[in-house]
Amino acid sequence: MKYSLGFILALSLAGLQFVAILIVVSTSYVSSERAMLEHARGLMDEAGANAAEHTKQFLEPATEITEQARRILNEGLVSTMEPGVMEQYFFQLLRTETQLAGIYYGDEDGNFIYVMNSDGPGPYRTKFIAVEDGQRSTEYIWRDDEFAIVERRFDSSDTFDARGRPWYIEARQLGSRIWTDPYIFFSSQQPGITVAASIQGSEDAPDGVVGIDLDIADISLFLSDLTIGDSGAAFILSDDGRVIAHPDPARISTQNEDGTIGFIGVNDFSDPIVRAAFAGFDSSVSAPNQSVRDEFEFAGDKFMTLLLPIPDIDLPWNIAVFVPENDFIHGIRDNLFRNIWIAAIISIATAVAGLILAELILKPVRAFAVRTSLVSQGEVSTNDPLPRTYKELSAANATLIDEIAQRRRLDGKLQKLNRELSHVTRVNMMGQMATGLAHELSQPLTAISQNLDTALSIAKMDTAPNKELVAILSELDEQAHQGGDIIRALRSYMRKDIGQAQPFDFKELVEQTQRLLRQELEGGDVTIDTQIPDLRLAFGNRVQIAQVLINLLRNAIDAIVMAESTTREVSIIAVQLDHMIEIRVHDSGPGVDAEMTLFKEFKTSKPDGLGLGLSISRTIVETGGGNLWYDAPTHQFRFTIPSEAP
Repeated sequence: MKYSLGFILALSLAGLQFVAILIVVSTSYVSSERAMLEHARGLMDEAGANAAEHTKQFLEPATEITEQARRILNEGLVSTMEPGVMEQYFFQLLRTETQLAGIYYGDEDGNFIYVMNSDGPGPYRTKFIAVEDGQRSTEYIWRDDEFAIVERRFDSSDTFDARGRPWYIEARQLGSRIWTDPYIFFSSQQPGITVAASIQGSEDAPDGVVGIDLDIADISLFLSDLTIGDSGAAFILSDDGRVIAHPDPARISTQNEDGTIGFIGVNDFSDPIVRAAFAGFDSSVSAPNQSVRDEFEFAGDKFMTLLLPIPDIDLPWNIAVFVPENDFIHGIRDNLFRNIWIAAIISIATAVAGLILAELILKPVRAFAVRTSLVSQGEVSTNDPLPRTYKELSAANATLIDEIAQRRRLDGKLQKLNRELSHVTRVNMMGQMATGLAHELSQPLTAISQNLDTALSIAKMDTAPNKELVAILSELDEQAHQGGDIIRALRSYMRKDIGQAQPFDFKELVEQTQRLLRQELEGGDVTIDTQIPDLRLAFGNRVQIAQVLINLLRNAIDAIVMAESTTREVSIIAVQLDHMIEIRVHDSGPGVDAEMTLFKEFKTSKPDGLGLGLSISRTIVETGGGNLWYDAPTHQFRFTIPSEAP
């Protein structure tokens, strides 16, 4: 059986194409699998480093506050003989650092004061144990956020004695700061840890011990938000193989033989994958300063593990990470088989199309050959019209040119998309930098706030307080707390936390916002005119609404300065509606260009802008139940926030 040249050529090209696609797909699969596994290891390293850094940052404030409290109590800046002053000082520390569960002090006579977070009837609870002339009394006081008393009661049945607690005994014996082993808090049944330090008396003898409780369940909450593949996880192990923190904190507690609640060992953990990954952990730790990688199989699946010690802390804790390989490579495996089938279908389609194309190409060639033979035989005149060949080739050429033009347009769109993706990547990196900056700023702000509180307390303790000094310190303390609120709002926003909505005075918020923008207003010679009547209390996240207002005011200031307007004024108008407050921001600038697309990411008229401010502001307002829009006829930006019912 003889085959035509077109048939052989079409099948050969289809076969070569199929083989070439198989080679490319197989090579791509091998390289992609290797790259994805390397990427997975990189994600594990990053997740482990993030968990270690978060744990370190979680513990560091407690260490610093303990040292500060020991220094202040040792130097007599806060007297241990005045429980009320000590309670107020502990209250300020607990209010500043929200991850602290409680702060307490016990002395050699059995006196004890403990300020802690409470679920009610007030957000803070103080426990006083006083021993005088052999008589013991125990008093509980619940306070609100402003240190006002909510409720108080006495408990004659309480027998607690701090002098018998392990943290007191160990800190007193060593005479230095100590960390206890993790344990389950009795009252909340949550995992916790205590840092304590001894207080020296006048004769260099121990006078008492100050301690801080940390609720390490917050670390488990962070681990639950940590994404490692589809089903990977990270948790914290102590050197003796106990699970200290886990994405599911309910699984880490167990009942000891003596009836107490403790931390479960990794060999007894309920997750079989965790047991398979880190079985015999307590005997495998031999390199405390190095990370350890490993691989294992479970139920036919391959897993990768990482064991990373937490550096620069006084606790023998390790970050343990495991992730299935299939979380990262199952997609490219599916693509391999899918691409093989696609290659086969494409090759068959190519063969059929090749046969048809070969026939179309050879048809005019055969027509030319027949015509040449007939002309040579004299049966056809050379003046007869040519076969329809050149028009067909011209049409094919035009089609090819059109396809090339379409491909170029597609390449242009892909390049534009790539630029936008690169922009998004840079913005994400800036978000990570903002998170790091927020953490770094929180430390000095915390120190500033604590020192200001201490200075303010000392200034007020004077028999004739300097009112001007007290006013200056109060304003500095207010600004420090405002900065701390903004930092916490930024960190909450990066963790996708919408924050807590509370009633607040919008007029007071506008006044504080003006103070924050004082430098920018004076630099641009811009004034603000406020028309705010008496309003019902607004309801929402106060710090986030402040960020929206600051963003709109900064946009207005920039518009006035860039346009070099003669009149430099921004007006803020508030109107009370039925259940909402409507805020209108208007400036004397040139207004918004009609062709400008507002509230869309990366769209901005500023040469150095990111185009994210209005988009983020609309998201904040809408999340709080309001709306943000631009009223073109009046050249005003308007937004609404809920208010209390009339």
